[in-house]
Amino acid sequence: CKAKCSPRLSEEAGDILASSYVKIRDDVRRRAIESAARNEDGEGGADQAVIPITVRQLEALIRLSESLSKMRLEEEVQGQDIAEALRLFKVSTMAANAADKGGVGTSTAAGGNKDQNGIMRTALPSRDEMIRTEAFLRSRLAIGTIVNKQRIVEEAAGQGYDATVVTRAIAIMTSRAELIERNHGRLFKRVK
Repeated sequence: CKAKCSPRLSEEAGDILASSYVKIRDDVRRRAIESAARNEDGEGGADQAVIPITVRQLEALIRLSESLSKMRLEEEVQGQDIAEALRLFKVSTMAANAADKGGVGTSTAAGGNKDQNGIMRTALPSRDEMIRTEAFLRSRLAIGTIVNKQRIVEEAAGQGYDATVVTRAIAIMTSRAELIERNHGRLFKRVK
């Protein structure tokens, strides 16, 4: 099956993927309307970049789901493949949305600023931003919990936290012995 394996979506998997796609598209449409309303009210929602969700993204989700199934040499796409494809899509879309917000003179997803010439200048996160990020990590991680670092960074990014700030907060918490790194920094455990 390795050379000839080409998994396809079952009808059930296709329905799950289609309904998830419709939900994402509706959420984006709702956010665009809310952003437009804030702009009209003068509340400054102009920094809210909106990424259009098209049929092309649905096709990408299908290909990604099929590829994940193919890695396991499955004949049919499973629910776990769809869930992972949707997770990857949401995380990458959030990253693209954050990158789109990074115009001249504004903060970018990389945690820096662009000056008038478009040159990146790294900026340290504010104290409030670090406190808020550390509070998120403490609330998310119970003492004794072992977590994959990449997953927690992606989860935080999905909730609006800057990935570089989350990584920096993890490093600070590790230096304070609140967290212990394992498996060459891929995992960490909360100890206090």
